Amino acid sequence: MATERSRRPVSLALRITALVGAAMTVLFVIFTALVVRSMEHHFAEQDLGEVIAVAESLGAALGPNPSTDDRQALKQRLSLAVAGHHGVYFGVYDASGAVLFDTAPEGLFMVANAASATASLDQSALRIWQLGEATYRGALLRVRGETVLVAVSMEPHLRYLAMLRRGLWGGTLLACLVAVLVAWLAVRWGHAPLRRISSTVRGITSEHLHVRLEPADVPAELGPLVHSFNEMLDQLQTSFIRLSDFSADIAHELRTPITNLTTQTQVALSKARDPDAYREVLYSNLEELDRLAKMIGDMLYLAQADHRLSQPEKIPVDLAAEVRALFDYFEAWAEEAGVELALEGELRPVLGNQLMLRRAMSNLISNAIRFTPRGQVLTVKLTDKADAVELVVENPGAEIAAVHLPRLFDRFYRVDPARQHKGEGAGLGLAIVKAIVDMHGGTVHASSAAGRTRFIVRLPPASPQ
Repeated sequence: MATERSRRPVSLALRITALVGAAMTVLFVIFTALVVRSMEHHFAEQDLGEVIAVAESLGAALGPNPSTDDRQALKQRLSLAVAGHHGVYFGVYDASGAVLFDTAPEGLFMVANAASATASLDQSALRIWQLGEATYRGALLRVRGETVLVAVSMEPHLRYLAMLRRGLWGGTLLACLVAVLVAWLAVRWGHAPLRRISSTVRGITSEHLHVRLEPADVPAELGPLVHSFNEMLDQLQTSFIRLSDFSADIAHELRTPITNLTTQTQVALSKARDPDAYREVLYSNLEELDRLAKMIGDMLYLAQADHRLSQPEKIPVDLAAEVRALFDYFEAWAEEAGVELALEGELRPVLGNQLMLRRAMSNLISNAIRFTPRGQVLTVKLTDKADAVELVVENPGAEIAAVHLPRLFDRFYRVDPARQHKGEGAGLGLAIVKAIVDMHGGTVHASSAAGRTRFIVRLPPASPQ
């Protein structure tokens, strides 16, 4: 495990530099090898042409019976035949191997005679012979019964090839070094925007979440990365602000019941009281404790929903049946508040968790009852659409200003913070609704106009229409 932690990936600059260096080295090595091979082939063709020219001249100069010709006259004819061919060595030998004419270095014929003579000349007929430190290329021919040796010294070629190899390998090494250096500089230059981004990112702290990267200041390839990073910062800033607001709200919400508990307890302990007075204080404290327990339970539920700690088991749920059951549950409260409950429409079943969906609808209906004027009707409308099912909880009453609508589902948010009636909850009901709907892959939003407020929930159906 410690070895895995200590092992770090090779840097991007080193990878690119090594790759470019290796590619350039292989390319230059192949190029050098091809050039040298091409020059060797050129020299072989050149030597073949020289050998053919000399061989033809010697063949024309030889008489019908060279072994019986006057040696001096034969030598003169052969010398004239090869006049102008510099660096070319030749010899003419009879059938017994006796020398008729020879300008080749001593011992070359013995080396060349190890191979059989040929009647025609081409590249396959050429041989390379090593005599001491000298190298020759030539052929051994059979002409009218005589053996003709033609050889060309390869020393000029070999010296040139050696010099060419040194030059090419030196140039290859220099070119590879330059290529590696240029690749490294290019990578450094190409990574400059990343270093600038890194420098900017290091300066982003919780106090500077407003800082954003400029897409116009980076290459096009980094544009999507910068956009994604800025979007991530937007989400972080929003979450941080919500967390800060949540911390302040929860401190405020918890402070009120705790203050009430402390005050009531201090008053009760300030002097001796009869048992009924103490019982009344305990009942009052119990109500505050119940409120605290509900608030803590709701906060725990939202925390689990935010982190996907609770994975609900989903089954087909009949929302119409659930709404009717909730109407029965809230019937007594609605009658006391003078509110009539009405259900319109039917729906296909939705795939979801029955308890969670019932809790979400319960929060919406109870919230609507609370703000519906006496003598009015609270309506739940069910609509079956092609790609979703829609549940609308609609109640008459005071309109909610447009500025508040986007924040209705925030935790502890109230349209009128001064209205904190006992028993109305801590402002987490709609936040729980949104968490449940999100968990089911649906959406929820609110609208308020013409004296009516609507909460619209859209959920995916259990089966397509």
